Amino acid sequence: MDREFIIKNQIVERYLAGRLPPKGVTDFEKLIRSRPQLIDELGLADKVNAGLRLLDAAGVAEPWTEKPKKFWETPVFGMSAAAVAIAALIGCVVLAMQVSSRNATIASQAQENIERPIAPSTRKRTVIVNPARNGPPARSTLTISHGDFAEMKVDLSWTRYSAFRVSFDRVDQGRVAVLDGMEKDSNSHLRLSLNAGAFGPGDYLVTIEGLTMRREAIPVAWFKLSVAR
Repeated sequence: MDREFIIKNQIVERYLAGRLPPKGVTDFEKLIRSRPQLIDELGLADKVNAGLRLLDAAGVAEPWTEKPKKFWETPVFGMSAAAVAIAALIGCVVLAMQVSSRNATIASQAQENIERPIAPSTRKRTVIVNPARNGPPARSTLTISHGDFAEMKVDLSWTRYSAFRVSFDRVDQGRVAVLDGMEKDSNSHLRLSLNAGAFGPGDYLVTIEGLTMRREAIPVAWFKLSVAR
């Protein structure tokens, strides 16, 4: 490759346009390094300057100009993303600690409920109960306190049944106990004795059903029992 070959084959123009094959690029650059005076002889500098003027007139940045970065490539975005990641990590750690603490508390309370002994009664109460006959009452019939051993005498003198089934249901929760085959005493009282400490605080609906000769249960009386702390 010499000066005449370069001019004849438009090597400069093709080089600047990027149309030279790899070997031609290598040979041309090797020749320029060995003979720098060819830059002036071939008018290479003028052609480069003319190309740059065209780029400037067209509003196109020079090839060596650093391209504007996308917003996610800026340092501010990187630092913001790092801050968000650190905050999320801290939040996860705090949440994990809270969940662990809550689970430990639940497990402790569950174990306490299992192991907690029934509190002994410290006083005895005898109460005459007049139950409702037309359905569950809206309000509590009687209240017993923690530590009471309540002996309830339910007056059933008005009913012909002599045997009964008694159900205890915690209001809005579920059944607690069922006493079957209960009978009236000589005063037509149905005796029910319980330790308030064996029941959690709350309201309990007591349903009394009369038992027929065929052991069919017919609801006949109701009363509501409140257990206070």
